[in-house]
Amino acid sequence: MTSTTDREAGQVGDVIELSLPVAADLLVVVRLTAAAVASRAEFNVEDIEDLRLAVDELCLPLVRSAPEGRLVLRFIRTADSVEITACVDGPEASGGPDAASHDPEDALSAQILDALVDEHGWDGTGSRCWLRKRRSSLPV
Repeated sequence: MTSTTDREAGQVGDVIELSLPVAADLLVVVRLTAAAVASRAEFNVEDIEDLRLAVDELCLPLVRSAPEGRLVLRFIRTADSVEITACVDGPEASGGPDAASHDPEDALSAQILDALVDEHGWDGTGSRCWLRKRRSSLPV
């Protein structure tokens, strides 16, 4: 895991990159990282929990579609938001929702993301996904 400051990345806040083997049981590491980044962005407790759930839904289609390889994530903390991008680095995966648009599990993940974050999407091939969550209020 690497972290860069705003001077190095041209961002306000931090850029954290995480790479781990593709495995559903390792998503706990991704959730913990998302919670730590959101906490540093001064998200309230509810927003932190929303982001923890959202990053799971973001990564599950990638994990299901890739039998092996590495799940690579980038967390960007700005003054009022957290943006997360994810992709699988390794053997050709079958893709996410764009590649398998009739998968009910992927459709459910998209609906859950709609409820939890401000924006989310996939690239045209279904191999890279992203989400953005803005801080709703200062912690109480």
